[in-house]
Amino acid sequence: MGQVVGIDVGEARIGLAISDEGKKIAFPLAVIRRENKSYCINKIKKLLAERNIDTFVVGLPVRSNGQRGRECEEVVHYAETLKTHFPYKVILWDERYTTVIAEKALLEGDLKREKRREIIDEIAAQVLLQSYLDHLQHTQQ
Repeated sequence: MGQVVGIDVGEARIGLAISDEGKKIAFPLAVIRRENKSYCINKIKKLLAERNIDTFVVGLPVRSNGQRGRECEEVVHYAETLKTHFPYKVILWDERYTTVIAEKALLEGDLKREKRREIIDEIAAQVLLQSYLDHLQHTQQ
């Protein structure tokens, strides 16, 4: 039984979160600048090198009305790229409102705007991953 990595793919950055071994709690892991595919793939490989990963959960930016737009197509393509570079299961997961929830949590933490901008993506990945882990727990009961 391995850990799960949550991935929030943004235009400029990719947020990463990781679960505990029991797949119950999500923790923020890192933010990677989105320079080019090989740079991002290599950074992810380095971050996960010593970890026991079995699944990627990639946030799918579905619109509030449930429709998929151009952003969804880009994320699906990114998920396919991950499949070619990593031996892990890749799951697309509805990420509606994760950034809003993360932003609210950071505002309540009274962080300055600059600091919020630095970590918002990994917190959004954490919220996304926790949603998936909660779903796993619910379906296993």
